[in-house]
Amino acid sequence: MPDDPFLEELTKKLHDYAGELERTHLPALKNDSANLKVTFNGLLGLLKRKNLLTDDPYQFSEKISELKAVPNEPFLENQKQTVVSIRMHNFDSQLAYLADYYQFSLDYLTLPRLKAMTQMLRYVRWEALTENHQELNTKYVAEMLGRVKKGDDTISAGLANDMAGQMKSHIAKIFETLKKVTFYKREEYKLLLRTSFWEGLNLAVEEVSGNPENVQKKIKKEFASHLKGQPFIQELINELLEEDFSHHSASVREELLTKLKVTKAVQEKSTKAVADPRLELMEAVRTLATYNIPLDASLRKLQENATLLDTNQDDLGERFQRWLRSLMGIKTKPRVFTIDLFDPSTGATKHEPLEFDLFLTETTSRLRLLTVMTNRTGSQFQALLQRGEEEILQWFERQFLDAAKMVERLNGLDLYFKTEVPKEKRAMVKGIKAEVAQIRTTMANANKQRHEAVARREEQEQLKRLGMRS
Repeated sequence: MPDDPFLEELTKKLHDYAGELERTHLPALKNDSANLKVTFNGLLGLLKRKNLLTDDPYQFSEKISELKAVPNEPFLENQKQTVVSIRMHNFDSQLAYLADYYQFSLDYLTLPRLKAMTQMLRYVRWEALTENHQELNTKYVAEMLGRVKKGDDTISAGLANDMAGQMKSHIAKIFETLKKVTFYKREEYKLLLRTSFWEGLNLAVEEVSGNPENVQKKIKKEFASHLKGQPFIQELINELLEEDFSHHSASVREELLTKLKVTKAVQEKSTKAVADPRLELMEAVRTLATYNIPLDASLRKLQENATLLDTNQDDLGERFQRWLRSLMGIKTKPRVFTIDLFDPSTGATKHEPLEFDLFLTETTSRLRLLTVMTNRTGSQFQALLQRGEEEILQWFERQFLDAAKMVERLNGLDLYFKTEVPKEKRAMVKGIKAEVAQIRTTMANANKQRHEAVARREEQEQLKRLGMRS
């Protein structure tokens, strides 16, 4: 029979552990799920542009109320593109549901839901993405990405490689949090049994070890009587028996309480000298460069919106004349959209004419630069690393300011298309709020890294000066 001191300490530690999950880990889980959705959406778009996937005709009619595993059964070779496309879109739809509508609370995240989420997220084993993987879904996604990486389009190859890496990173973070939440829910379930009928069983060590079948009958009878509607989980029943009635009960309990210990993370500023401060600054540079994925998704959507607007505004004669001018090498009239920009210095909104095609060209060039800067071993990353700290800082600040201006224009274009496209076609306009939010989050994370790197450098310089005085 469990003693009161242990039960009291267990209850308190579970309560503290739950508080830590609610404060830090569940918000992180929601944020990581949103990042995963944006990254996968960009990857899906890349594969469709390369004609490796087709649009899923069932996606728009699919209604999701619970997460479930993506099918992994074998299929005929001539069905590959169709089946893989359907499965990729199914995963995309479930990620959208997870990021936008799921409840990230301990009450909602039951053990069955945690299991379903885990199975869904294991659709592709991103940590072992190889073309000879035994799981079909992983194998075929690896094959498609391999074709992109081996192609002549170096920009797409870099994007494919970077997106796969980010998928692996996001999934790893999510699984790390799910492991903590699952541990809590298992212990919560066991505590529920302890406080409902466990003590009334009046079990003894000799009975548990000598007559296990009779013990199981007792437990099932009392469980059915006291916990109707709750799942009977044999594995956790066995854990309870081990914690309370095994010969090594004390050590098992002690181990459990140790696992439930909440350690408050206190960020202490390191006074150790950084081997090379440029490495920290370059990590901030690389973090900033990773907004290339949501930027790529934004540009694709804006191009589609502009095409939607063009087809509505131009009549047949205008389109024919444009075609003739293109054959004769005559430049077409630039598309200029007057967008609204918010001026933070005055708090007012101003109108700005924006040459759309020039904006696309310049931003695509930025996208290429960002893509190569995400690769630590790439020549351009290494070239910047060889420069001095001040030059790296200046590069970062230029890119950061340019990105901030670009984000405002992305927002302006998003609003422009949503208002200028006729009402009957507005449902076809693709918004970019999620992508813009992801870009801003990436910029904030990079800027934080930059501030921390600069602060550490200044701290080291100050300590050196103090040391010289003493």
